[in-house]
Amino acid sequence: MIHKIIHKQPKLLSHKVTELLREAIIYGELKPGEKLNEAQLAVKLGISKSPLREALRHLESEGLVETQSWKGTVVRKAAAKELEEVYLVLSMVEGTVSRLAAKNMDAGKEKKLRSILEKLEICVKKDDIRKNVVLSRELHDFIIKASGNELLARIHRSLRTQELRFSMVSYKGAVSLHDAFREHIAIGQALLARDGDRAESLMKDHIENARIRALAGLERNEGDSSLSGGGPHEG
Repeated sequence: MIHKIIHKQPKLLSHKVTELLREAIIYGELKPGEKLNEAQLAVKLGISKSPLREALRHLESEGLVETQSWKGTVVRKAAAKELEEVYLVLSMVEGTVSRLAAKNMDAGKEKKLRSILEKLEICVKKDDIRKNVVLSRELHDFIIKASGNELLARIHRSLRTQELRFSMVSYKGAVSLHDAFREHIAIGQALLARDGDRAESLMKDHIENARIRALAGLERNEGDSSLSGGGPHEG
């Protein structure tokens, strides 16, 4: 949630503003197509316009906002083509790192993996979507790190923000939450069994299912906005 920033050093201020606005966009507090009024945001955040503008420039480089000559800075609308491209690369990258991670598993990694899966199970039982997204990201980050391939890790980091934006559109309550959890459990079991081929196959299936859910969510949001006659919003 967007809130005032208290006691931040000037050099850290624009970074903090970027984090707050990025989260607001990813979680739908700031809607696709919504104009970002600099004066109002500056007052809400309790800052000057300078760090805010720097944060907006950074978010534009991430593809989350765009500047329109007739409207100013707005939250960028996600496009189906962009979604397809992101998930295509994710499938290749995450499938490969899952196979490598399975080969690199050891006692320490097993303990960490089991801990993540246990926490995921708890948040699914509570239907905690936001926490599930955080833990799901933790699981994927664990797999990427366990692969030991820094180049693939850098490629994945470049896609992180867009992936999160699409994944939040795709979650529609407990059903998709449980679907994703079952997929994570299966991937985790393959990793624990050191079965690289199965881990890679399951991860690619997981990314494909995520793509289908995200695309359906994107189309659902577009349909909702056309029916309502207003701007796009999360259903």
